[in-house]
Amino acid sequence: MSQLQAMRTHDITATIGTRVEGIDVTDGISGDVADALYGLLLTRGVLVLPNQALTPQGHVALAESFGPVGLPHPLYPRVPGHDQINIIRNDENHPPENEVWHSDLSCRVHPPFVSVLRAHTIPPVGGDTLWADMRAVHDSLSPVLREMLGRLSAEHTLEQGFAFLTEFGHADRQESLSRTDPADNRAVHPVIVRHPADGRPIVYVNESFTTRIPGMAPTESRAILGILFDAVRNPRFQMRHRWAPDTVVIWDNWATQHFACGDHYPAFREVQRVTVSSNARSGEFGTTGVVS
Repeated sequence: MSQLQAMRTHDITATIGTRVEGIDVTDGISGDVADALYGLLLTRGVLVLPNQALTPQGHVALAESFGPVGLPHPLYPRVPGHDQINIIRNDENHPPENEVWHSDLSCRVHPPFVSVLRAHTIPPVGGDTLWADMRAVHDSLSPVLREMLGRLSAEHTLEQGFAFLTEFGHADRQESLSRTDPADNRAVHPVIVRHPADGRPIVYVNESFTTRIPGMAPTESRAILGILFDAVRNPRFQMRHRWAPDTVVIWDNWATQHFACGDHYPAFREVQRVTVSSNARSGEFGTTGVVS
């Protein structure tokens, strides 16, 4: 039986998330399986693959099946000898810092397309991750509001996303932030974009990185963004994943947002992430402009 024939899928919610079983990605995947996973990702937004004991090399190879591996996050440590893999770790001295809805590095002109996250060390309870379907959020808005949002853009900054560094007293990471390339620190994206790969409209603002809607008074900007931030919190658009060791989750970073629940703190938790850039198959984010 081929890998593709052995693959079984189970949808997690009506619109977002699919559990993929029956395949082993630790030693690479065939082209037809890669194509099937890519198609599922575009349709479902988030893929959960249990029981995948990936090595760092296998982690990178799995990400590469979706496109070229992107630059690692500048403010998280990396797996020794594998600079493409970021470590996101919580312990008694490193409290959770991702308890806010966000799309990874939306502050970049070309934010990453796919994230591949591997469970390294999971606490006995807690530490779940939630994802929200930003296509479904768009579709839930009234035509009048969609028409107005389709004419607007929003600013995203790295400083906004990591403002908590001051509160946490992370002077070393603040220094790293100050050394980042200014081109990676700020971007202005349409509030609604069409996904480059499938053309579906997406609401593309998030509470972590989005600062304002240029051209609007601050009170107006806060009100409009507040409506959209509140929509993301609606459980109707969400899926919740309870981690287990050796689980891999792959998500479309353009079409979804995620939230890492910190209820496990101060218990130790470590996950490792590789991101995938835009590529010829996915298209380039941000080039399709605003839509109504």
